[in-house]
Amino acid sequence: MQNFSCKAGEIDLIMTAGDGTVVFVEVKARADERFADAEAAVTSAKKHRMTKTANLFVRKYKLENHPLRFDIVIVLLGKKGKADIRHYENAF
Repeated sequence: MQNFSCKAGEIDLIMTAGDGTVVFVEVKARADERFADAEAAVTSAKKHRMTKTANLFVRKYKLENHPLRFDIVIVLLGKKGKADIRHYENAF
């Protein structure tokens, strides 16, 4: 599934891992990190909204018996066309 949004917030990607874990993914894309690391954009407030939204998703689709995981994916767009991608599993 792609993007899920509700009054509580939004989640960029929701997918299922091979072991049945429901994975909620926050994606941050940046041209560069001159001013701050892209990871800094995932604040505690963002994590709280994402957790609240994930809980609503779990209830809506009756996934209470599935393990859950929150990942962060950082995409740094390269000037020469090649992106640098960092994936943090179980980020929070």
